[in-house]
Amino acid sequence: MMLLQPPKIVCSLNFLQALKIAQALADLKPSYVRLPGGNDLAGPIIPERFIWNNTIGLLANPPGPREIWTGYNTEGFGLIELLTFAEDIGATPILAVYAGYSFDGKAVPHNQLQPYIDEVVKELDVLTTSVSDNRMGALRAHLGPSQPFNIKYVESDNEDWIGPAPSAYSYRWPAFYNVLSQKYPNITFIATTTKSINSPPAVDDHDYQVPLFFIQNFFINDDDSKINDAFTTGRLDFPSIKSSVAELIYRIGFERNSDIIIGGCYVLVLQNIDNTQWTPNLIVFNADLIVKSTSYLAQKMFGENLEEGDSKFGSLYFIATKRTNDNTLIVKLASVDSNDIAIKIQTQGSTTSSIGLAYILTAGPAIVPSTVYNNWYC
Repeated sequence: MMLLQPPKIVCSLNFLQALKIAQALADLKPSYVRLPGGNDLAGPIIPERFIWNNTIGLLANPPGPREIWTGYNTEGFGLIELLTFAEDIGATPILAVYAGYSFDGKAVPHNQLQPYIDEVVKELDVLTTSVSDNRMGALRAHLGPSQPFNIKYVESDNEDWIGPAPSAYSYRWPAFYNVLSQKYPNITFIATTTKSINSPPAVDDHDYQVPLFFIQNFFINDDDSKINDAFTTGRLDFPSIKSSVAELIYRIGFERNSDIIIGGCYVLVLQNIDNTQWTPNLIVFNADLIVKSTSYLAQKMFGENLEEGDSKFGSLYFIATKRTNDNTLIVKLASVDSNDIAIKIQTQGSTTSSIGLAYILTAGPAIVPSTVYNNWYC
């Protein structure tokens, strides 16, 4: 079992490798983390969904349901551990909750939804209420975290644009949203499709696309309040510099619309090279090595400097901003041109230092990836 939280006693190489992976995630300085994973949330069938109260308490207690991809989930890294880890790395959690649809294509009937809504209410009470206000808060404190978690965003289900899901989402979304938004007015609730519902507060789009899509759709996010899970696939086995540049162009589009775009997440994150069900991924590992892909390095480089801005574009995509706390000028650029481009940066109305820092991500051939066997970018 691979644990991502530091144990009290580091007693094996497995723990050491897990600590390195955890540190790699922390080094990204993520603003947001969506949890739990969408497929884990939905489960293969309704009884084997992510049942939050089955993931808390002693490690020996969780029943361990089947996973979507392969094998069984020990649930040793449960709800409290997920939220605590997000908190430890400075990320705001986007809490995904089960809303009545699983991967066998079956949905909970409308007249049977109430127990599932009640399940989410109890979950949010455990996570957000104080010890003195609610016995559910006392349960959380008993599990470890004495202070409530700061839950600002709740996402209802996962990828409800796939297959028959939209038809049932037309009644599932309002059933959950109407109850939860009234009880928790300070939480922003996020839908996973707009195919069968009208005007949710925000929507989580998953763009599983090739690099050219991200370049051509640079302006696609100019008009909606969204979360985007973005990565390139072709299907690529591993990220390359070509795909990573395309992802950065798409991300620049997020940042220039930061007044309406909540955030963007890269999926999937971790890939055990010896037991792979999905490609590409941000971080590749085995028992000995961890490879931080070009996409990892690109996201890390951009994630360390977050501000708002606007710009005009050709083959060079960029955003120029000023960090408000120290007036640092930040310019982010991503080029799809294989030729050198001369860049001149001029500032108006301010005094700038003649000394600056440049972080440059470059590589060999555009489509050559980094892997544990070709470890260029560790």
